Amino acid sequence: MTVPPAAPAPDAPPPSRSAWIARTWDRIPTGWFAGILTAVFLAGTAAFGGLAQAAVPPLPELEPGETHVNEQFALTVERAVLIDELPEAGITVEPGQRVLAVVLTAENVWDRALPSESSGGLSAGMRVAELADAPPAAIARFDDTTFAPYLQPRVPAELVVTWAVDRNALAEGDEIEIVLRDLSLREGALVVAGEYWESPVTAATMTLEVTDVGAGSDAEGDEG
Repeated sequence: MTVPPAAPAPDAPPPSRSAWIARTWDRIPTGWFAGILTAVFLAGTAAFGGLAQAAVPPLPELEPGETHVNEQFALTVERAVLIDELPEAGITVEPGQRVLAVVLTAENVWDRALPSESSGGLSAGMRVAELADAPPAAIARFDDTTFAPYLQPRVPAELVVTWAVDRNALAEGDEIEIVLRDLSLREGALVVAGEYWESPVTAATMTLEVTDVGAGSDAEGDEG
């Protein structure tokens, strides 16, 4: 009896597209995934101007008399004056200099007393843009001229904050930009113990018009 030859097996169907993709995906080294995703992310950010072009929220621009509050102080800057000298506020000027005085109200909103003059006090949180990074020369209470006062919690104090400036640097009607900076609270360990304020960051600005009071009202009254 003759056995007929077996019929040839039908050709296997071609692999489906999904199966081909799965086999190909399995062969890609895992480390390539991060590179591919990074390239896609960078291409997307480049289309919108790149990472460096991300929009930065503008700083608040306060009006004179508006209050800026941070974790240390509530500060209400009121006015700025030029005067020939102001020793009662704790500042001494050299020949060819005058005093720029900024009057403000400061309220300590922390839970303990804070210094007005220190690297972590009010003097660190305030600058005049036209004077670069110069800290105030002196801070005094407006009512009793106490120099470098400590500010007690929740007790507002009117202060005079002063800088020495060249005689011709500013004049009546000029505008200055007050820069208000926020500090961060740190807790010391190892070398430095306790809590302290550091790392000032610009938080708000304000434009003030300067009033020139000459030698000061007291001196003018004496001359009269």
